[in-house]
Amino acid sequence: MFTWLSENASVVQAVAAIVTALIWLVYLQILVGGIRRNKRAWLSINRGAGDGMNAHVLVSNLGNEPVYLRDILMKVRTDEKTTPAFITERQEYSREELGDALNGTLQGPLQGGAYRSLGDLREIFRRAGLSDAPEELEKINEIEFVVFGATHTTAGACKTYSVVCDDNNNLRLDPTRMQTRRLSRWRCRRIGRRAAAEGA
Repeated sequence: MFTWLSENASVVQAVAAIVTALIWLVYLQILVGGIRRNKRAWLSINRGAGDGMNAHVLVSNLGNEPVYLRDILMKVRTDEKTTPAFITERQEYSREELGDALNGTLQGPLQGGAYRSLGDLREIFRRAGLSDAPEELEKINEIEFVVFGATHTTAGACKTYSVVCDDNNNLRLDPTRMQTRRLSRWRCRRIGRRAAAEGA
């Protein structure tokens, strides 16, 4: 055994060097992947804190890094059409009601682990210029919320809710999928451009 090793020392050293390099490459990939995951923006959209039109829509930052919320888009789909509206500015309140002008917008940094309420559905509908009359709510099939944010790159997320009205015309939002869908940079740009072209 030792004779074979001494005779093939150069080959053994080369193989050992290659194996060591491969092990270090694996460790490097794990390290870089962990750093990228920690810096990756992860926004979540959920319904909570109320029922029906009093339910709030919440945006949470599940990542470690702060995310700057830039715009929030709502799309309301009926059988006839899809109505997009940016709901970033809280125009349903006067400046006197808000007290602080900065409370009049949903823009701003969202720290890791923090959340922000977009308002309850009644407020959001007023902000979007939509009617919350029972006969109008019955026509709605789906509501989609799209959040545009920014870290060192563009961050985006969207979640779609199907709309169910009970016999008492109480609206309920049921998510079409439990997880919030993350949006790539190019998809954020495309959705934003299309909404702007449609006059949102």
